Amino acid sequence: MSSSLKIQKTISILTILLLTLASSARGSGLLLYETGAPDLGTASAGRAAMAGDASTVAANPAGMTELGRTQLLGAAGALLPFTNFDLAPQTKVPGGGGGGGNAGVFTPIGGFFYAYKLSERLWLGLASDSDFGLSGNYGKPWAGRYYLTYESIITGKVNPNIAYQINDKLSVGAGFSFSVGRLELQSKVNNNLAMLTHHPDGGLGLESWDEAFGGNVGALFKPIENLRVGVTYQSPMDYKFGFRPHLTNLSPLLNFVRRHIGGVKTNVPIEVPQQVMLSGLYNVTPHWTVMSNVDWQNWSAFGQIPIGISARNQRTLNANLHFADTCQAAIGQQLRFGERWVWSAGFAYDSSPVSKKNRIPILPIDRQLRYGTGIQYEINRNVIAGFAWEFMDAGPGPYTASRGRLAGTLQGHYSTNYLNFVGVNVIWKFGSSGS
Repeated sequence: MSSSLKIQKTISILTILLLTLASSARGSGLLLYETGAPDLGTASAGRAAMAGDASTVAANPAGMTELGRTQLLGAAGALLPFTNFDLAPQTKVPGGGGGGGNAGVFTPIGGFFYAYKLSERLWLGLASDSDFGLSGNYGKPWAGRYYLTYESIITGKVNPNIAYQINDKLSVGAGFSFSVGRLELQSKVNNNLAMLTHHPDGGLGLESWDEAFGGNVGALFKPIENLRVGVTYQSPMDYKFGFRPHLTNLSPLLNFVRRHIGGVKTNVPIEVPQQVMLSGLYNVTPHWTVMSNVDWQNWSAFGQIPIGISARNQRTLNANLHFADTCQAAIGQQLRFGERWVWSAGFAYDSSPVSKKNRIPILPIDRQLRYGTGIQYEINRNVIAGFAWEFMDAGPGPYTASRGRLAGTLQGHYSTNYLNFVGVNVIWKFGSSGS
């Protein structure tokens, strides 16, 4: 084989490796409702209509007009996932391997939310949190190491808002968001593609930072006494991550080609999907409130991904991940007991963004079931402290992936695919209700 043909073949191999990771990165992020705020205890049910504390700045800015006085809310907590993959007998990968153990990675959650009463009808707000991200880390004996060994997407967002009470029945709000994201992906490289040599696995890593902008609007209606209806819209946010692959421990052939093809750069767009949420809340009694949600997220618009590969020749390759729009339905309640205690509970169902035949190793999420509960305690008229816990069953996530000689066939499902969110929050109120 001539050196030019070897170079061309290896560029194709490296392109496939990059596409395997880069296209998978498309699904690595999750649009999360969990920030550690009190609505963690209702599994997000009633999120756009609750308007019970300063976290409404992010949930529905129009809800600030219901707070009465200036508030600051601080929330902190953690995402504790337990994700174990069981291999099916049909799995055939070069060098073998196991399920990789618990791939879940501890991830902090939290945020700060500030709602300032400028006048009787006009409010300003600021939210700083993260609502998109997830991490996974598979062990060394992982059979899918040529697909993925580690992935992480972490984002942080600042979201200033303004709200105005038009009349006693209608308030509106709007804001914009600036977000910074970091995406990191790692996999092993099969150094023995030609089956003529026996080299240990190489490594491939991609890491990039980028920023994104977006906007949000919301409205809060009170059509009758004791009923609130909230609706919010969040625009898409576009990240354009650019990578120069970090390759290590390559075989002599792949090392030779890497030196001759120069720097290969991959550009991968990742877009947080737009969403619409409709929430309702009804005060059944002065001590008992019920609430619900329906939510739509536009994942299907991002199934076609233009991935840019640049070496000596610039090219764009399209990856179709066959995503589908998702819907959420949630129901919850809050019960006030004693003089200072409020107990919350809720349940939510989210449909899967991807079918079994299109699922990829980096996206183990199937349909999602959320169960939440929490407690709030009023320390005094100015300070409220709370704790909340949510359990998510992310489904078995079965899939079959095949990359031929490059990575083999990986098939199986997740025997455990659970995420636990725990959070504590403190609310400070300032001024008097009439100020």
